[in-house]
Amino acid sequence: MLDIALNALSDFGYSGLLLVTITFLVLTRVLKTDGQQKLNLPPGPGGLPWPINYLIGFMNIFQNTIIVIYNLSKKYGDVVFLNLLERKMVFLASPELVNEILVKQADVTTGREPDKELWSVLNYRGGVVFSEGADWVDHRRFGLNALRNFGMGKRSLESRINEEARMLKDVFSSKGGAPLDPHANFVTAISNIICAITFGHRFEYSDPVFQKFTQYLNDVVAEPPGVFKFMPSFLYNSRRTKLKALQEFIIDDVREHEKTFDPNDVRDIIDMYISQVRELEKTGQRSELSMEKAWSIVFDFFIAGTETTSTTMTWAILFMAGYPDIQKKVVAEIKREIGLDAAPSYEHQKAMPYTQAVLTEILRFRPIAPIGVPHRATADIKIKDYDIPKGTNIGMNILYIHHDPKLWGDPEVFRPERFLSKDGKSFVKHDAYMPFGAGRRKCLGEQLAKMESFLFFTNVMQRFKVSLPPGVKADYSFGHRVTTLLPKPYQVIFDER
Repeated sequence: MLDIALNALSDFGYSGLLLVTITFLVLTRVLKTDGQQKLNLPPGPGGLPWPINYLIGFMNIFQNTIIVIYNLSKKYGDVVFLNLLERKMVFLASPELVNEILVKQADVTTGREPDKELWSVLNYRGGVVFSEGADWVDHRRFGLNALRNFGMGKRSLESRINEEARMLKDVFSSKGGAPLDPHANFVTAISNIICAITFGHRFEYSDPVFQKFTQYLNDVVAEPPGVFKFMPSFLYNSRRTKLKALQEFIIDDVREHEKTFDPNDVRDIIDMYISQVRELEKTGQRSELSMEKAWSIVFDFFIAGTETTSTTMTWAILFMAGYPDIQKKVVAEIKREIGLDAAPSYEHQKAMPYTQAVLTEILRFRPIAPIGVPHRATADIKIKDYDIPKGTNIGMNILYIHHDPKLWGDPEVFRPERFLSKDGKSFVKHDAYMPFGAGRRKCLGEQLAKMESFLFFTNVMQRFKVSLPPGVKADYSFGHRVTTLLPKPYQVIFDER
């Protein structure tokens, strides 16, 4: 056998042997699909034969996924098909297609492929991010009600945010004008808002348990799963250890809530969940809510709620430092509508179109979740004239849509005025702006995130002039390499006004 292999190398050379191998693999794929219905799939590098699809899939693990997908849409157009590691994926890169497929056909495009790592390592069930079917419907309904009861529209929450912002400003002030990276501080402050509505209390910034929790929270979002995503659940690395620690932290608090639960005093979201589960048990009504799944929805609130707003604020401070003229206009509007001493209210936003346009342009230029979390087709569908089989994941190429020159004219220019009327007095929406996703799986906490961003942003701008250290230029390139966009680490100076 060895002699035959050596002779083959000698006769054909390495390039010839490679050609024979590729031909064999292609023929294998053709024979495998022979007799099956031929599908008219969208363009893209989708039909790679085994094992090349696996090799390319593993290679992409070590690349910036966001850039890879952005470039595919640039090359193939507004619908791209991939089939890597036997995972069929379609990415939509136009607002019209997003509306047609994820909004108008929502009945068959609201599925969600389970996250294999969370399911195997944490036994994740329930929640609103990685569930589908009845599990997703029941937990999403609960999540919306919970945010209405403890979130949006509540003066008490607005007061909590302003108080947390005051403490955050004191941290910045304590640095005495020395350069600092604000990202970790934003993660801590905004995690405390989620703590307030889920656990019923905040933590001191110096609390070592809370410090560890927020650090792990930031790490698991930032760290790529790598090849471990495909490894058995009993194999552990740093990321999986942190995921388990986060789960245990939340479960411990859920158990403490069960011990102290009073049906006449529902203190927070966990109490509300316990109340609904016990009521369902009494009535025997069918529901996917159960105490075994309680930690999952809290986990989702932290992962989604903390990352979006803290990263938005991290970008916001960088843009204000890099564009001092825009910062001056924001501060001028704050002085006119709020003043530098009064506490901001979310109602102020209606009279502050420029500040609203700045925050909108930040998420247009650098959408926090540039490819979102893909939906999954629960039936065979059509996209244009292309066949999309049941089970295909459908993602939005939000970064591409937000940087399409056909839609924006000058997408690589940071220009808040694109969201203002000609006279600059009114905020103007844009149909291609979709940083929070689309359809029924649109971000559950969108309104909470907007409220937090506005209040934290105006609080910080009221008190500080933000600038880059002497000789430093702003770097707006990407820092994260998983599915979110965070700036590369930077330092700014917070000078008291």
